[in-house]
Amino acid sequence: MKLAYRPDIDGLRAIAVLAVLFFHTEVPGFGGGFVGVDIFFVISGFLITSILLNDIKEDNFSIARFYERRIRRIFPALFPVIIFSLIIGVFLLDSNAFKDFGESITATALFSSNILFWSQSGYFDTHSMQKPLLHTWSLAVEEQFYIIFPIALFFVNRFLKCRNLQFLLITALLSFFASIYWVNKEPSATFYLVHTRAWELLVGSILAINILPKPSSYLQSNLLSILGIGFIFYSVLFYTEKTLFPGINAALPVLGAALIIHSGDENNISIVSKFLKFKPLVFIGLISYSLYLWHWVFIAYYKYFLFRPFNEGEKFVIIVFSLFVATFSWRYIESPFRGTALVVIGRKKIFIYSASIVVIISGIGLVIYTQDGMPVRYPKANRVVSQAKWEWYPNSVFGNLESLSNNVSPGRFGRPGTKPSFILWGDSHAMALLPGLDEKARQYGLSGFVATHSSCPPLLGIDDKANQYNDIEFNNNVLLFIKNHPEIKTVILSGAWPGYPDDELHGVFDQKKSIRCYNLLEIGLKTTVEKLLVMNRKVVLVADVPWLEIGDISRYLYMSIRFPMYYNDLSDVAPTRHEYNKLNHSVLDIMKRMANSNKVALIHPEEKLYHNGDKCIFIVDGLPLYRDEGHLSTFGSHFVSTIFDDILKQMSWN
Repeated sequence: MKLAYRPDIDGLRAIAVLAVLFFHTEVPGFGGGFVGVDIFFVISGFLITSILLNDIKEDNFSIARFYERRIRRIFPALFPVIIFSLIIGVFLLDSNAFKDFGESITATALFSSNILFWSQSGYFDTHSMQKPLLHTWSLAVEEQFYIIFPIALFFVNRFLKCRNLQFLLITALLSFFASIYWVNKEPSATFYLVHTRAWELLVGSILAINILPKPSSYLQSNLLSILGIGFIFYSVLFYTEKTLFPGINAALPVLGAALIIHSGDENNISIVSKFLKFKPLVFIGLISYSLYLWHWVFIAYYKYFLFRPFNEGEKFVIIVFSLFVATFSWRYIESPFRGTALVVIGRKKIFIYSASIVVIISGIGLVIYTQDGMPVRYPKANRVVSQAKWEWYPNSVFGNLESLSNNVSPGRFGRPGTKPSFILWGDSHAMALLPGLDEKARQYGLSGFVATHSSCPPLLGIDDKANQYNDIEFNNNVLLFIKNHPEIKTVILSGAWPGYPDDELHGVFDQKKSIRCYNLLEIGLKTTVEKLLVMNRKVVLVADVPWLEIGDISRYLYMSIRFPMYYNDLSDVAPTRHEYNKLNHSVLDIMKRMANSNKVALIHPEEKLYHNGDKCIFIVDGLPLYRDEGHLSTFGSHFVSTIFDDILKQMSWN
């Protein structure tokens, strides 16, 4: 028995895909448009479960036929998107981005891209927004779900006397509670992984078993559907990238989609159902899969090329062009594989061809990845990319720089075999100074300890609320280590000082009583310096380097070489001396007041970066001094390392 076609579900698909499209093109009012994916999950669970139950009821269940249908549905539109992305990537992407892209090709072809993107970063990260295949994470979630679900549903019906509701409800609740629990602890994993997303598909599955009581009147249908569309619109309008998601917040769009599906049968056609049957919406629903696949590729590559938000004209062009390409894809690629005149008729052939394409595409991705993004494509431009890095992080010769406890000694650097006489203490900006400081320490026959922790400034009694670390414990342990090692005569304090605004800091003083004050950074730094002076240590304060206007500096320099006609004024990236002083005025005043004795010194790496004039330099001899907007590259660290000459020379004499 063939299932009845419901055009209102295609209309709901249109709402979902348009929400995603407008969110990705940064259309105002669609800050929560990412919930469109959750609506897709509910629709998918409903339709697939309906088909499976119908096959099981008619004793016509076949796992081979099920996967054939999935292949015909997913593969024909997906593979052209991958191939197109590959062609553009060869021409456009730098070696780092192309290497990541190669890995994502393989993961996408094997339907494991959700795991890959989870391991790399969060969905809303700036870097993630330039990955052409990022959106395939949702396909991976679905396919991983459908590896197990059809067989499980078949066995429940065969051996548990059709206890579908109990099976689906228990499984959905377990997944839902896992999503609520883990979204606070591991938000990225909860967003991407199937076990915390399965409940959204299972909500659709519960609707498909047709046990829930149907609306008994036109009024009830209207109330339920209006409530459902209200939940969806609220999520789209008021959720943002900062909304904790999925977890409990995902319940709103999921429930909204479920209410619309449940109230929209042919017996009680609601106002919302009539709206969703509007022909333009139904058409967009029909092309929604192709539209979902293609729109993001255009957006990701355009984001990669630009270093600014879309303007209104660009948004319009992307939306219209995506609709045009999606229509073509649906008409000439999707439909022939799923209509009555099939392009490939035999099931055996469809499996063989599909497996062959998966192997070929996976292999191409693997070659790109193992060849480090093939820098030979554009060697001059990719030379910049290869240098805009810090070679020692995170696989540092100093061991794990991210942790320090009472029982763990910090790493060592400088000349081997010499007794450490100083320590570098600070955050990731201190880490960035290591290559040059290591070179200078070796030159002067010295060695030192390093105790650095990302986003953890060396401010005793201060915790940065913006990170998840226990800054106070870490810094207390560093201080204790210094106290227990009298051979440490000098302490170098370095940090991204202007990057810690007071509203992100929390102070704990006076027997653990929490206080807030006008300048917690000043109190924390003074506390650190005073305690070190009491221990009779010399303190060296390091001012911060200038911050560039562009975060992905290696990409910017790469593009300036590849497309000099578009990136011909690199000076816009560099802050002026006035801009640097304005940003660092407060902290420099604090440091200057502290550096009024021979026990506290202040050194200025920024002086090395402004020696040519008013604009900060960030490229020398064609090589970048930075690896992002605020961290020096290895080359940059060596470039500014002469700031340590006087300090290390004095230490070598003592």
